[in-house]
Order: sequence, then C-alpha cells, then structure tokens
Amino acid sequence: MERDEMPCDVLFVGAGPANLAGAIHLMDLIEAHNAAIGSGEADGEVLDEPMIVVLEKGSGVGQHQLSGAVLDPIALDELIPDWRGRGCPVERFVEREEMVLLTPESAVPAPWIPPELDNHGKPIISLGRFCRWLGEIAEEKGVNVLSGFTGQELLWDGEAVVGVRTGDKGIGKDGQPKDQFEPGMDLQTPITILGEGPRGHLTRKLIQRRGLDRDSEPMIYYVGVKEVLEMPAGSVEDGWVMHSVGYPLDVHTFGGSFAYSMGGDKVCIGLLVGLDAADPQMDAHHLLQLLKMHPHVRSKLGAGKVIKYGAKAVTIGGWASVPQLSTDGAMIVGDSASFLNPLRIKGIHLSMKSGMLAAEAAFEAMLRGEATAQALSSYPQKVQDSWIVSDMEPGRNMHANFKDHFVSGMVQTALQYAFGPGPQKRYSPDYTHIERKASYQPAPWTTQEVPYDGVYLVDKLTDVYNSGTQHEEQQPAHLKIVDTEVCATTCREEYGNPCTRFCPAQVYNMRESEQSGRLEMEIDFANCVHCKTCDIRDPYQIITWMPPEAGEGPEYDLM
Repeated sequence: MERDEMPCDVLFVGAGPANLAGAIHLMDLIEAHNAAIGSGEADGEVLDEPMIVVLEKGSGVGQHQLSGAVLDPIALDELIPDWRGRGCPVERFVEREEMVLLTPESAVPAPWIPPELDNHGKPIISLGRFCRWLGEIAEEKGVNVLSGFTGQELLWDGEAVVGVRTGDKGIGKDGQPKDQFEPGMDLQTPITILGEGPRGHLTRKLIQRRGLDRDSEPMIYYVGVKEVLEMPAGSVEDGWVMHSVGYPLDVHTFGGSFAYSMGGDKVCIGLLVGLDAADPQMDAHHLLQLLKMHPHVRSKLGAGKVIKYGAKAVTIGGWASVPQLSTDGAMIVGDSASFLNPLRIKGIHLSMKSGMLAAEAAFEAMLRGEATAQALSSYPQKVQDSWIVSDMEPGRNMHANFKDHFVSGMVQTALQYAFGPGPQKRYSPDYTHIERKASYQPAPWTTQEVPYDGVYLVDKLTDVYNSGTQHEEQQPAHLKIVDTEVCATTCREEYGNPCTRFCPAQVYNMRESEQSGRLEMEIDFANCVHCKTCDIRDPYQIITWMPPEAGEGPEYDLM
C-alpha cells in the first residue's frame, strides 16, 4: 500500500502540556541559536526552517485533556515568564482551601493543610483551555500542529525509532476499506518525543520492545472521574478549593476527592480511585455520585446541575515508576513517563518541565546531526539535574504506604514526611490486587443505590453524553478482547465481570445472547472516553485499548 511520507526534524506525539511546552521551548532555542549565528556572537550553522510537528489524536488541541488542575506555575514561569499578560486562561486564583476527612455522615476538618497541598495563590485552570492557549503560541512560533491524526505504529530502522505511522481512516466494521478509505501517512523523523498521556499506545510498545522498564517499578494508576456543575448565579465562592479523603472509599482503597470553583458560576468535583482497589465491583462513577450525596458536599454543591463529565487514568507511581527516558531516536515525557507527584497530586508542572528538557536534548541532537541513544542520553541526565527530582522524590512511597489500610497509610506517610521516604517499596501491577468476589466484603455504603435526578445526581450514560464523546460506529472496535469466552465463564464466576462497573463510560455490558441464551460480552465502544481504565485493571489482561479513527473520542472543554 502506498502511503504519503512527511519528513520532519522533530516529532512530538500528543498535544498535552509536556509536548506543547517542549515544542515552544525548542522553537525558542532554535530562534536564539539562529540569532546568535546571525549576529556573529556564535559560530555554527543556522537551523533554517526547521520542521517541528506536534501530532494530536483529538479533533483539536485540548479536546482530550482532563485534570483537576490547580497549577504549580514553576515550569510556566520558566517557559513564558510573562504568561499573566499574554492571555493565559486562568479560571481563578486559589484564595481559600479546606481539607476534610469524610465519614459516611460527617466531615472532620484537618487542623492544618500540609505544605504539599497548600495551593494559596496558585492558578485554577481548565487543562483543555490551557493546552489550546499553548498550542496557539506554538503555532505562532512556527510549529506544525496536526490535529485529528492518531499515532498508530512506530517506524523502525533496526532498533532505532525513525518516525510514526498515523492511523488509516475509512475502515469498515469488517476490517475492509470503505469507499472513503484514506491510508495513514508516515511521519519520518530522527527524533520522536512521546507525550501521549497515561498508558500511551506507542509508549507501551516502545517500552516493551526496548525494555525501558527493567530498572523501574510498574506504572500504577488512579482512575479520575470529574464533573463540572453549573451553579445559581452569585452562589460560587471565588478561589475556593476543597480536598477530601475517606468516604466514599473504603479503608482498603487508595484515593481522594477534590472540588474547586471556576469562572462563570461553575464548580468542578472529582474523585480519584486507585486502580489497584481490591473491590472487584469498584465503580468510580457510582462512587462520585455517593460523594455528591454526602451532607458536607451537598451543602456546597447541591444546587448545581451537571453539565460536563470526563474520566482518565492518572499515573501515581511517582519517581519509582519513571522508566528509562530515552533510547535510539526517541524520548518519553509527561504522564507517559509517570511524571506526577502523588504526594502533591500534581503533574502538569512536571510534565511541562520534562518536555522542555527533552526539547533541549533534541536541540543538541539537531546541532550534532545524530539521535542515537548516546546523543539523547542528555535528557535523563537533565531530568536528574533539575528540580523534578527534588519535587518527586519525597512522594515515591506514597501509594505503597496505603496498599493495606487507610489508617496505616496515614501513619507511614506522616513518619516519612518527618524523616524522609526511606527505602524504596516494591509495587506490583494494579490488576494483581483485585480480589475475587467470593472473598471480598465491600463496605456497606459502596453498594448504596443512587436516587438519580438527572440534574445533580446523574447516571453513567447521561454523563457519557456530557463528555461529548463520539465515534463512527461503522468501524472495528478499538477495544480488543482476546477471548470473550473468558468474560462469559471464568471472569463472571471469579470476579463478576468487573469491567462492567470499573469502566466509567459503560462500554462493557453483559447481555443475553439470542444464540446461546447466556450472558455474553458486548462492547459499546462508541461510549469510550479514552481513559484506558480497562486496559489497566482487567484482571486477566485480555483487554487492549487501541486508538480509534483520528479526531474521535471525548470533547472536553472545561475539564
């Protein structure tokens, strides 16, 4: 099959904060270099008309971005020092914070807020809007942003990455080309920077092929679910942020919740649930509705109407899960490389800084005219020499502390806060922690029914609509199950088909088959919000998330 080929100097895969910051920084470095050559201040050759490309699978920059985003601006200050005067889309600045321990009936305020969670004065942002703003700046500097293109396969020359093949368009359900079929193109480049977000499709392939996780702990994750509520005019306290732990999670489940005010009489609320939760019936969307039913939360948000919804996996392994960051022809940045501090529950600033450091390594490689593993090894060294390490190192055992019980986790974290993180604790992949349904006794409130009203308390399918997700249904499902017989038999018996609950978009459903008369798996892939939860938590590891046709998926705005 003939494919169009597009050569470029550096290719960034994914238009998130890491890659957009990297692309902007790279163009700044090239501009400064060329100016120094032109003025005679430096020797060398001008990098004339560099082809810097950012590939984005969403229909536009920011469409797939979601975060509980109270931003630490340290990296933004370095990248765009005058961001406050350049139209950076800040919703509000934090003015008042509260942290509470929720029990099923009460809320106990924390006597103090740990410094790691102190956000006073920091900007509250919508990550989607923030990335659109960064994308506009990147394009102004000459970066080519290609939205609506998935990175389907890495291109290889031996064991060196030499580019990316984008996904075909116009494939029918039967796997055959339709009349409007368009083959993907080959983006050929000596330097590929992967910033696909958590559980990146190409990143996983690179890590597996090159063994980049040999010396790191497994990547582990939360699933984050988030809603935006529209409140009565004048009822929202500007700059308010709340963090909570406890209810609706049981003592064996790691996670917490957040809420904060936004502009235009809107607030957001979100819940983070560890994907290593022992409960085989864990349902983050259901738990989010239970959270909103809590008296303390309802007193603040109960007059609101849900207008937006989204979900995504969140990397929480921290520093211990960071893989080898570079290899021949490629580097990994942002959430794809586990750059998030679980102690602070922040990662945007780390993602941006990692992208900027990768850009510096790419710039040096461009000047040398080579992109070998040795040439790109300056990137991980730059990370080691940066403030990323001092930010992430204290929280490297955060998740492991809570693997057994909430109370013991709090005690261990307090001790490590006082005396340092101590020896590195070992992790195992999230799916290995799920207990069989016969042996797990859930907390009584987690099975409580929700009195959905379609306004404040909304069911899962209504929230799928609120996510704006869309997929062409006459295409092969982008969620692949190796053997659906496992779903109908072994998984149903041992775990009760957990994917029908842990999926925050109701993609997986057990329905009676007309042919067999038994319950069998049906995949409603059009509901998918690209969170990757199924790929991570499936206890048999027989579900694989693949990119669908480009431009599809959720359409996040305020998220």
